[in-house]
Amino acid sequence: MSPAHANGDTPPPVFDLEAAAAAEAEAAPFAFAYKGKPYELPSMAGWPLTTVRAVAQGNLEDALAELIGPGTYEQLCDDGLTIGELTALFRGAGATQAGLSLPNSAQRARRASTRTSKRR
Repeated sequence: MSPAHANGDTPPPVFDLEAAAAAEAEAAPFAFAYKGKPYELPSMAGWPLTTVRAVAQGNLEDALAELIGPGTYEQLCDDGLTIGELTALFRGAGATQAGLSLPNSAQRARRASTRTSKRR
């Protein structure tokens, strides 16, 4: 018996990971167009960890294929998708804002500290 039960206290609620993740996954997908055709990436909360790993390792091609399916990915390639456009797509989708860094991405500038007292 835990100390809380021994004192007659109500135990804390159990965190329901699946329910919390389901709420996160309800975020809107990222819509984009390429050569006049509409596409969507699922919200990042719903990305499989294999996709997140692929992005972190710089394997954007596999990551995109996992997110939109191999057939749709092949169509984008056939339409002329470039590595620059692929990188811009993941930047636009917010991959870098979620703490993932893309290969050869510029480092974020560090904020300079601001002096709050006057020098004498």
